[in-house]
Amino acid sequence: MRLPDSLRSRLRGPATRLRGFRGHVDGVFDGALVGWVHMRRASQNVQVGLYADGALLAQAPANVYRGDVHAMGLGDGHAGFMLRLSPEITEMIAANGGEAEVRVIGPRPHRLGRWRPDPALFSDALSSDALCHDTRPAPPNRSALQKRLYGDLRRLARRLADPALSSPDPVLPNPVLPAPPRPVPAVQARLFGTQDYLNPDTPLPVPMFAYAEFLRLRDRLDDRFDPARDPADSAHFLRHYLGVYGARRGGLRIPLSRAAIDWLNAPLVIGGQRHSLSRATWAFLSEAPAPLRAEALSDAKGHAEVVCWWVLHQVRRLHCEDCLVPQAYVDLLSALPDPAPDPAPAPQDWPLSTFMLCLAAETPELAALPRDTAAGRRDLTCAVLVMALSRPDFLRYLPASSIELALTGEAGHMPLARFCADMGHPQDGLTRQGYAAALAGAGFDLGGMRFTTLTLEGHRADFARHAPTPLGTTQPTEQQTVGTEQLPVDIQVIGPFRKASGLGQAARLSANLLEQAGYTVHRVDFTLDNPSPEDAARGLAVADFRPARVTLLHLNAETVPLAAAYLPDVFSNSYTIAYPFWELDSPGACHPLGMDLVDEIWVAPEWAVGVFQPHTDRPVVNVGMSYETLPEIPRTEARALLERVTGVGPQAFVFLVTFDSFSFMMRKNPLGVIAAFRRAFDGMPGVRLVLKTQNRTRVADPAQAGIWQAVDDALRQDSRIVLINETLPYEDLLRLKKGSDAYLSLHRAEGWGFGMIEAMNLGVPVVATAYSGNMDFCTPDTCWLVDYSLTDVGPQDYIFVRPGQKWAEPDVADAARQMRALYDTPAERERRATAARDLVRHAFSETAIAARYAAQMRRILAQLDQAAAVPPQPPARPPAPHPAQG
Repeated sequence: MRLPDSLRSRLRGPATRLRGFRGHVDGVFDGALVGWVHMRRASQNVQVGLYADGALLAQAPANVYRGDVHAMGLGDGHAGFMLRLSPEITEMIAANGGEAEVRVIGPRPHRLGRWRPDPALFSDALSSDALCHDTRPAPPNRSALQKRLYGDLRRLARRLADPALSSPDPVLPNPVLPAPPRPVPAVQARLFGTQDYLNPDTPLPVPMFAYAEFLRLRDRLDDRFDPARDPADSAHFLRHYLGVYGARRGGLRIPLSRAAIDWLNAPLVIGGQRHSLSRATWAFLSEAPAPLRAEALSDAKGHAEVVCWWVLHQVRRLHCEDCLVPQAYVDLLSALPDPAPDPAPAPQDWPLSTFMLCLAAETPELAALPRDTAAGRRDLTCAVLVMALSRPDFLRYLPASSIELALTGEAGHMPLARFCADMGHPQDGLTRQGYAAALAGAGFDLGGMRFTTLTLEGHRADFARHAPTPLGTTQPTEQQTVGTEQLPVDIQVIGPFRKASGLGQAARLSANLLEQAGYTVHRVDFTLDNPSPEDAARGLAVADFRPARVTLLHLNAETVPLAAAYLPDVFSNSYTIAYPFWELDSPGACHPLGMDLVDEIWVAPEWAVGVFQPHTDRPVVNVGMSYETLPEIPRTEARALLERVTGVGPQAFVFLVTFDSFSFMMRKNPLGVIAAFRRAFDGMPGVRLVLKTQNRTRVADPAQAGIWQAVDDALRQDSRIVLINETLPYEDLLRLKKGSDAYLSLHRAEGWGFGMIEAMNLGVPVVATAYSGNMDFCTPDTCWLVDYSLTDVGPQDYIFVRPGQKWAEPDVADAARQMRALYDTPAERERRATAARDLVRHAFSETAIAARYAAQMRRILAQLDQAAAVPPQPPARPPAPHPAQG
């Protein structure tokens, strides 16, 4: 009898503890299925798999740091997993009944939980032109090996069904076929440089490079790792960079410079003794099983078992299969085991390399294949070739002759094709070139036996996998094409279009304003490391990349390097503008790299020009920002929603505060708001304060948690204060504002102030700190301004803080006076609210800001046209060679 789901959920915790593990499947975040698992008996190589109908679709290590797991006392917190959900995976789930399971992989797989994807995922996946159209459910009674290989067999079928590969003899250049390494574009090259932006006179110490230094500062690790003070900290930080940051990327390839790769792959030298294992292997040796650690310390010749552990498990955990396997490791694992047979076996005998024997020993489904017959060894070889669809690095450890033999023969008659048919997945038309193209979809070049993430200079970067511009799959309009060639759009806007955040709202507004100004605009969604909730209803249609004359990165300065590292090269053939928001009085510690990657910086308030311009040679231009124009909201309708959501009475005078918990409590200052409210209206039950936030439960920072505790104490002490923690539709958020009697912002710093300008547009009176970005529209005539004093920003008060930075400390007593003045003078309240509405609707309307955008774009496009009209200069004649050089 099946237990009710509610009871099963209640029993799952105790049951999993009895089985020796605890864990949870959280759901989908940023394109990945995330969760955590902690094994009672510590294991450094915990793997989780995504299964459908018993077949393995994908797997990932459970090694991402989770602060919530650590806080529960479960190990060191490195228990999170990220199963990236590609269209291939959603197709496979759809073909197997629409439900998947997450299991801990092992000799006795443990089910962690079920997952029922949103059907919209299936409709998107199944509508793709590149899909394999065979979506029949897998046959029943599959063997263990069929279940183990199911996901990779379907990947092979899906990639072979790509129309680009349908011709019998596809030729280069084809975006899905292997291509030679390309040089690093000029902008992205700065990611791998040794420029120390904070100390320009001193280069970064080896093996540090610009992107790693940016990450050290972005993640506020400068107190923990200081390579400038202690050179040994370079190695310590790089271990963190690979093991923590790399795991958090969920399969994306983190940047590594050629110098860093060479340094990590070099043998470790201790006390003048050169070891056979690399520095990277030694750095993570503590995560190996105890017997392997003992073998490594003995410095036994070859270290075959240690190297097998490294390539099978650890580089997968680090997502560094492409770069952190030295050639000596490849030679060791691809060789026949010692003692090798004499004479050497012929290719038709399908010899097994050291790696293949190790892999079979650790994979029960492969161990069942007989190794004492040529047919069994052939099947093992073909099974590994199938597994290479998700682990292409395995191919480097197979005998080259066996690979060629498996791919020899006519379509349908080659050994690999016959093996796939035996596994229940006939691959019609499979050829060697088709298999190579399928591997190219995983970022691997079969001909060169290399990953396409490595550039011509030897740097490692995710952007290297992408084809050069022109990019994308979006079909252009007739006006944007000549024959089959895509012409550039005027402007490509890249930003978090689908996010319910101020940055997402700004990206949507800018794209709309540029279209109103008469330009062709292409929208691309980019949300990496953006934890804000989705607002898909307002995300508009977004698509893949297009060539563009101008690229507007609606990203903060700390996100621009992520775009350079992980997106295709949208910088080289486009004039690139960053449009960041920032709250402090100078750029953050990690901002200089992002500022150096663009041609120009746009800002919304004039205050931000003074923040950025002294610290960059790029032009910084105040183009302004608008607000979303919506139909008029009736006051009665808005008030009804406010009363329903908050429980306030119809006669209450309501002060409203809105903020995102991800925007830092210290900056938004809710405790100052509460103190001013209680001081202004002590003993007045008819005045209410509503705090509207979102993401509160997702904030784990100790300092912010302490502020929330103080807010909770105030809520218990004063029933007039109401808290709402919910992501509301944008229209409902505006109704809350319209239904309130006043809007309040006692911020310490603001980059713009959407909450305030929206309230003004709705005719709601505003009380605000007289400091930072909001002062473009907050004047003594439009707002009740609160006095402040400048104070130092503490290192834990905000993100990316540098010594000497300051922000405002609002005067609570003056805030109380301003709130009371607003409350006590209805006529003045009406006058200032009207003046504020008139100001923002005149100076910050969509029409007004679109005109400012247009003026800047005319200037930029005229400069580009002028530069294009200048004929290229012939290269300078090289100097005559020195006599000693011939």
